[in-house]
Amino acid sequence: MKWTTEDIPSFVAEKQYIDTALVPLLPINFDNSIKQSAAMAEFITVMAAEIERQFHGRMLLTPPFTYLSEEGVQASKERLEHWQQQMKGAEIKHIIFLTADSEWKKVENELDEMLIWMPLVPFENMDSEYKKQIISEQIKQLLPLVVNKWKENP
Repeated sequence: MKWTTEDIPSFVAEKQYIDTALVPLLPINFDNSIKQSAAMAEFITVMAAEIERQFHGRMLLTPPFTYLSEEGVQASKERLEHWQQQMKGAEIKHIIFLTADSEWKKVENELDEMLIWMPLVPFENMDSEYKKQIISEQIKQLLPLVVNKWKENP
């Protein structure tokens, strides 16, 4: 399920079956790292959409959690914890954070939920067939992580 006016009514009606939220974490930079910031956003957005497609009916893809890189990962984590509290309050059982920003690895153990960090694969100069192949290979590695999370805490 996506965060759209088309999918949200289904989410509300079928909430007992949709127990997982997927939250893309996207850094924003306006300095010399702006291109890398855009590449991360593009990559994580595509990957999150594909994960949601694979688990449609069990997972809600939330709007991305965006943050300025300069605010620091500790401050971003504190804001993210508010999101997490809201989702838990709405009885979302599992939360998965998806990012290409390695800064989140520094606080991964402080998060109550699963963080999936993926090394950035820039799509900018890839032809569409190679891009699809890369996405497929990455997704094959991610799907077992999600399924294992569900098995650990049913």
